[in-house]
This record gives sequence, structure tokens and C-alpha cells, in this order.
Amino acid sequence: MQHEQLPGQAVQLLRVAAEESVDAGVRHMAAINFKNFVKRSWDKSEAHETLQGGTSTQYVIPDSDKEVVRQNILEAMIRAPHNIQSQLSEVFKIIVYCDYPEQWPGLLQALYGNLSAQSRVHGGLLALRLLARKYEFRDEEERAPLEGIITTAFPLLLHIFRQLLAAPPSAQISGYIKLVCKTFWSSTYMGVPAALLEPETFTGWMGALHSALTQAEPADVASLDPNDRPAAPWWKAKKWVLHITYRLYNRYGQPKNCRDGTEKPFAELYASECMMHFLDAHLGLMSQLAQGTYFSPRCTNLLFQYMSHAVNLPSCYKRVGSSWDQLLHHVAFPLMAFNDEDARLWAEDPQEYIRKGYDILEDMYSPKTAAANFAHDLCSKKRSHLDAFMSLVAGLLSGFGRTVGEGGVPTVAEARRVDGALLAVGCLAPLLKSKKPYKDQLGPIMATYVMPCFTSPHGHLRSKAVWVSGVFCDTTFPDGTNRGPTYMRFFEQVARCLGDPELPVRVDAVVSLRHFLEEMEDVEPVAPALPQLLNSIFGLMNQVDNEDLVFTLEVLVDKFGDKIGPYAVQMASQLTSAFWKYCAVADEDAEGDEDTAGIAAFGCMRALNTLLESCSDQPALVASLEEVLYPLMHRMLSTEGQDVFEEVLEMLSYLTYYGQSISERLWALWPQIEAAVNEWAVDYWENILVPLDNFISRDPERFLSSTTPDYRASLFGMVQGALKGDFGERDVVPAVRLLEVVLQNCRGRVDPWVGPYLQLALGKLQTATNRTLKDALVLVVANALYYNAALALSVLVQMGVVGQFFTAWFAAIFANKKSGKPKHFRRMHDKKVCVLGLVSMLAVPDEALPGEITAGLAQAGIMRLLLALKEQQAEMEEAAKAGSDDEEDEEDDEDEDGGEDVGEEDEEVRLVGLNKALRRGARDILDDGSEGSDDEFTDDEEVRTPIDPVDPFVFYADALSGLQQHMPARHQQLMATCDANTQAALAGMMAYAAELKNKPTAIGDGTK
Repeated sequence: MQHEQLPGQAVQLLRVAAEESVDAGVRHMAAINFKNFVKRSWDKSEAHETLQGGTSTQYVIPDSDKEVVRQNILEAMIRAPHNIQSQLSEVFKIIVYCDYPEQWPGLLQALYGNLSAQSRVHGGLLALRLLARKYEFRDEEERAPLEGIITTAFPLLLHIFRQLLAAPPSAQISGYIKLVCKTFWSSTYMGVPAALLEPETFTGWMGALHSALTQAEPADVASLDPNDRPAAPWWKAKKWVLHITYRLYNRYGQPKNCRDGTEKPFAELYASECMMHFLDAHLGLMSQLAQGTYFSPRCTNLLFQYMSHAVNLPSCYKRVGSSWDQLLHHVAFPLMAFNDEDARLWAEDPQEYIRKGYDILEDMYSPKTAAANFAHDLCSKKRSHLDAFMSLVAGLLSGFGRTVGEGGVPTVAEARRVDGALLAVGCLAPLLKSKKPYKDQLGPIMATYVMPCFTSPHGHLRSKAVWVSGVFCDTTFPDGTNRGPTYMRFFEQVARCLGDPELPVRVDAVVSLRHFLEEMEDVEPVAPALPQLLNSIFGLMNQVDNEDLVFTLEVLVDKFGDKIGPYAVQMASQLTSAFWKYCAVADEDAEGDEDTAGIAAFGCMRALNTLLESCSDQPALVASLEEVLYPLMHRMLSTEGQDVFEEVLEMLSYLTYYGQSISERLWALWPQIEAAVNEWAVDYWENILVPLDNFISRDPERFLSSTTPDYRASLFGMVQGALKGDFGERDVVPAVRLLEVVLQNCRGRVDPWVGPYLQLALGKLQTATNRTLKDALVLVVANALYYNAALALSVLVQMGVVGQFFTAWFAAIFANKKSGKPKHFRRMHDKKVCVLGLVSMLAVPDEALPGEITAGLAQAGIMRLLLALKEQQAEMEEAAKAGSDDEEDEEDDEDEDGGEDVGEEDEEVRLVGLNKALRRGARDILDDGSEGSDDEFTDDEEVRTPIDPVDPFVFYADALSGLQQHMPARHQQLMATCDANTQAALAGMMAYAAELKNKPTAIGDGTK
């Protein structure tokens, strides 16, 4: 691409693309290269690579060349043939987005001139559409230039619209109408332009839209091949007319709900002057639809959306009157039936049939879905509509039941109508489950009318029976809900359909089974079917790409966790293959609006982690799963895996905790985590902390001894980057807690790092405002004192911060909220660490003890913390006895005195209360103030920190005894500083410690 950096290159490419005498193929190639060149080089990109010193490697087209391009691009686009015009229009759009109006003030005038010339009107309309599109989603302030565009162009645009509607229809005319409508759409998307409030302009536009809405399909369009008809320019233009009329109706049909400014006056005009005329026009189109007149699928969908909205506007509902049931029975219901296109896809391309059935966007645009939604909205409006419609459905189902009962075979037409009836019943499920008498009759209805469909020779009826069974599997059957013979008969019928010869039936069966399993409280009766279920799902995953299969697999793992082991490796392989497949599809559709493949890939990751959790008590199996999952983690611990980064870290957390040991290849992922943290992943510290904690606590030897890489230096670099960078204070709290992990797990073995840790923590403490972060930073010092009090104090002395720090620490210990509860160190873990740090100073020789530390204040601080800790333990034990899930009651989550603490209790819950963090053995240091949340696990499942065996009360009592024995003078001096109340509390604490010592099992810090 070196030649692109030559002066005038953009101009030369445009010249070749625009020159009519040049070969068409050459012109087309030049236009494509020109478009790509402008995309890369018209404006500076912030994401572009930057060299050292801040110099960008991106080439930007010189201003002189840009000016020449701006002067000629409109003319070139207007005169070009379609294939070149499509490329140049992309260039025009890029330049408009970058330069209009500041660098291109004359564009609107030039564009207006082209709208006035009949031979150039298409290019002018295209340019105006692209210009208006720039402001389609902009807020009010950014839309200011749009007002000028509308004021200048709308009168002429309306004139052109009227002329086009009056002209004989043709593909070209329809294309022009579509451009007019899309320009109107973009110009009015975020608000009503003031120009539309002018009576003549308002009447003109509404009248033109009404005329476009009611125009009949031209004969030449009606004669097109059925496959080509929906894509005809005429139907595309009609679609945009329906888009606009529906949005006007939806947004401005109720003036009382509109904003002040231009919207409310426009809504009042619309509601009083033309809303009923548009409603009548739509009713006319519905009448044509009932008579068999063709409408494109998208236009049919928009028609029903319009009528669904009309149901909820009282004046419109009243105007339609008795016609509502006719619309439902004779227009909507026939569309809900299995049709010719469904049959063609079922037979010729079952994978596409399945995709369309489960695709959310297809659902949004589907006439069948819109008709079903209309049925639901109308039946929700008034009971009489529901009763009349259910009478129609019941008649169809009864007739079908009689035919089957008498040994007859329903015709294709009857089977299709019954398919529609079952779809209607399923779509009305929320109403039928809540309204009498239907909710009491659902069980018998299902048994009478749905059960026979499982043996129908028509595959689509078997499929619909499977689907409806899943929708109503929470129904109260006469012989039991979620259990009993009838429920199990339906379950068995659905399970039997896993072996159906028709692929769509098998897929629907897998999805329906998920709903049955979710409803079951006891899955033991169906456990023997687990191998068949898994094999069926694995087979289908090889045939179709469907995220619902993954979701069913996840439910199976969740429900049968203790029985899933024999299939775990195969399941992991299947899910991993599916993950890569979905990722590839998502990458191909990166530019599109649909992200179903990305959702499916995320579902695979979620299912894999559920699988790992279910196998957590089998270390050998975890090792086998690591073999399958390592390539995925290796690749996705990078920018490529940003969308699933949390899930990959969760996966790594399981493997580093539940495996027999941490393998070489898992250790090899540490540098990738480091690179991610340093480049873009600082927001993920909460997730990163857990696997790094596992690395350190489960394999401290490797952490301490490795020099290539040096994990100690790596860890410090990551934490330093987090604390010194411009990041949210809440986001970096887990980074600080990683220092605590090292100090507790590597006691006596990281002396050289104590100084850097303290300097980093205290440096950040000077500027920190968030309470949670400040507490975490203080705990680094407390941990350092417990690690080696003399060493930590010597560092503090060298830094000259002893008096300042301890004064602030003791102030925090004694600070209360207005409720009387401690303002700082709210978790039991925090209090315990503070106690261990302060008590550790008692053993420091006199010569190493700084004079700024007041013995009496330290003693009072320890007593304050221990009393608060004992009270918290008692509260938790009381709550446990009462069966409460909230063992540590913090009824005032936000500080009553405002300021920095507001909402930070919620932050601690967010940081650590996540179930997945607990499931993968999150340390007590990640606890969120609800100490008892770890109670969800047995002793075997919970992971302890190195300080768990240390009881703070016993630790303090032993320290005082040791002090009395080895340094009696200091002990005497310490006791002399205690007043009568403190001495009484101290005596009580010593007695409590002796009590704990004599217990068969030490209670520790109150956790199990």
C-alpha cells in the first residue's frame, strides 16, 4: 500500500472511477480501491497503532486532496452506473460523517440543485438520504444541522414525493419512493422537525403517506415469480411506508404521553387530523389480506404490528368494534397455520427451517409471529375475544381428536390448521394459565388433544406437540404437578421424539426436555435416560447450530451433576467444538445486527463451567477436562476473547483449584493474564484475582522460585499498574487484595517485597477516597505486620509515616456510622487481620518499636476490634440457628452520613458475593461482609486461607502471656495504661480465649 501515500492518489482513483471512457471493469475496481482507501485514510483513527513518541503509523489523505474529492464526489456519484454508484455512495457517506458541515458548507446547496433536475433526481435523493442518515440517532444538540437540511430540502422532497406517486409505477419510481421514505424516516427518527408543524407541510406529508399506503400492487409486480415478488422495489417501498405509518401511530397516537416541544403539538395534530384515516386504510389492507390479496411477508408483519397497537388505544379499539374477532379468526389465525413455505423448507432444508424457528430476528419480522402476537394482545384486552377464539380453536382440536379416535387420518389441510391451533394455544399460554376456566382444564385439554399429535404421520404436528408440551409442562395435571403418571407420559413422549426421523422434531424435543427438567424437583426417575439424552444432543449438535441445544446441555449438567462424570470429557469436547463453530459464525457476521452466534458461544462457555463445577470432587477427571479445555483458554485469554474473558477466567479458576496440581501449561497462562491486565483488562480484576490466588496458594514453591518468568515481579507490576493508573477505585480493590494473598501464603519468604508493597499501598492511601479501597490498603500494612512486624515497622520508619499512619488507622478503628456500627473494617476477616497485625507488634523488641506507637491506644484498638468481632460472631451464630441466609445483617448498606461510603456495601457484595466466585473456592479475603455466605458449602468444599486456623482471641491471649513472661516491664507498662473498663474487658477476653482453647474444635474466626 506504499503507493497510496503518494500525493494525489485519492484524486486519481476518483478520476478513474468517474471517467466514462474507461473500461467498466477498471472503473469498478478503481471505485472499490477508492472506497477502501478513504475508509482507512480519510480521518485519523484513535485505535490505530502508535509508535514511540506518539507518532501514528496511519497515513491520512492530505487536505488538498480532500478538498478536490469533496468538490467532485457528488457529481461522480450522481452520474455513475449502479455498481460504481454503490461504491461511491459509501465514500460520500464517510466524508459526510467526517466533514459535514464544518469542512463542507456548500454541500446542501449543491445537493438541492440536483434534486431540482429531473435527470439527476435519483443521485440527489441518494445523497440527501445519506446526509439525513448521519443525524438519525443523534441527540437534540447534535441534530442542529438537520434542521437546516429539512428547512431547505423538505418542501422540494414533498413535491418530488407527490410527483412520484402520480407517475405510472415502475421499479425506478419505486426506488425513488423508497429513498424519499428513508430520508423522512431518518429526519424524524429522534424527534419532530419544526417544519412538520406547519399546516401545509403536515397535511402534504400525511396525505402523501396515505396515498402511498393505499396504492394497489401494479400488475407487472403481481406477475413476478413468487420467489422474486417480496424483493420487488414496489414492495420494498411499501415496507418503508408501513414502517413510517406504524412509527407515527405508535409514537404520536397518544398526545398525553409525548414530550413538550414539537412532539406534543405534532401528536395533537396527528391524533385529531389523520390517525383515524390511517387506521381505516390499514383496516382496508387487512380486508384485502383476508380476501387472499398478496402482501409481502414483511408488510404483513408491519400490518399486524399496527393492529396490535390499535388494540390498546381506546378510540381505535372502539372504531374497529365488532370487526376485531373477524380480523383474528379470518386474517390472523390462517397465517398461524403451517403453510406451503414451511412445508418446502421442512422437506428441502430442515436446518434452515430450524434456524428460522429459533432466530430472534426472524421472529421479529415473521408474519406468523406478528399474527400470534396480535392474537395475544386482542385476547388480553377483553375476555369475550379470548372465549370466542378458544371456541374456534377447541372446535378444530375436537374435530381432529374425533378423526384420530375413529382411526382416520387427517388431511394435509386439517393437519396444517391444527398446527396453527396448537401454536395459538402455546402463544396464549400466559392467559390460559391464569384465567378460569382454562387454567383448571389445561391438564385434560393437553391429555385429550395434544397427546394424539405425538403419533401423527405429519412431522410438523409431532413437532408442535413437543413444543406445546414444553410450554405447558408446569401445568397442574389431575394426578400431580411436576410429577405423576400424566406428567411422566408427556415427558416420555417428548423423550421418544429424540429418535424421530425428522430433524426439526428431534431439535424441538431437546429444547422441550429442558423445560421439563427445569420443572422437576426430583430427576432420579429419569436418570436412566441420561445416556440417551446426551447422545441425542451430541448428535444434533453435529447436525445443526442451535444455542438452545447448549442450554439444554447446561440444564442436564446442573440437574445430574453427580452422574455426569462418565460423559464429562465427551461433553467438554462437544461444547468446545460448538464454541469454535459459533465464534467463526460470529466473526463472519461481525458487521451485522444479529449476535445469536455470540450468545451461543457464551452459552457454551457457561455450560463448560457448569460441567467443571459438577466434576470438582474428581481431581483426575478435572485433569482430563484440562486437556480438552487448555487450547480454548490459551487462545481466548487475549483481546480475541474479550466477550468471554470472565468465563475463561472462571474456567481457569476451577482448573487451578480443583485439579490435583497446577500443570506447567496452566502456569504458562500467567503471562497472558499479565499482558491482558497491562493492556486492557483492568476492569476484570475481580475475576483475575481468583485464579492468581489459586496459583499462589496452591503452588507457592513455583511462584517463589521461578525466574523466567519472575512471578513475584510480574504480580507487583500488575498491582502497581492498577494502583498508579487512572482507573476506578472500586475496580482495583481486588488488585490490592492480591498483595494480602502473597503475604499470607508466603510468610517469611518474600522479605524483599515487603518494602515495595508498603510503599505502593501507602502511596495510594494518600489519594484514595473510596472506603473499601482505603480499608484494603490499610490491611496490606496489617498483613505485613503479621508477616514480620519488625521488618514492616522498619519500612514504615524509613518512610517517615509511622505516626501519621497509626493515627489514621486507630481513628478508622474507632469511627462509627450514625447507626453505631463500625464505619471501617466491617467484614470479620478485616477485623481479624487488623487484630493479628496489631497483636504481632507486642513481640517486637523495645529497640525496634517506634516511639510514635502508643501502647494504650494500640491496646484499646485491639479490644475494640475483638469486641466487635465477638458480637459479629454471635449475630452470625444466632442467624444460623434461625435458619437465616443473611448471617451478617447489615441493614444500613449505605452510610447515613453520606460521602464516600454511599453504596459501597453493595459494591462489596458485587465484588465477592457472586456465586461463581464462591463456587470456585474464592478465598475468605474476597468475602463481602456477609461472612456466612460461605456457609453454602461443607467443610470439604470450602477453601481456607493460611490465617483460618489462627484464632484472634487465642492469638491475643498467648501474645499477652508471652509478653508477661519475656518482657515483664513492657507488660506492666501496658497494663498501667488500661483504665478500669479496659481491664475488665481484657479479663473477660482472656477468659473467653481460655474457653476457646479448651473446646475440642477451635472455632477460629467464626467461619466453618
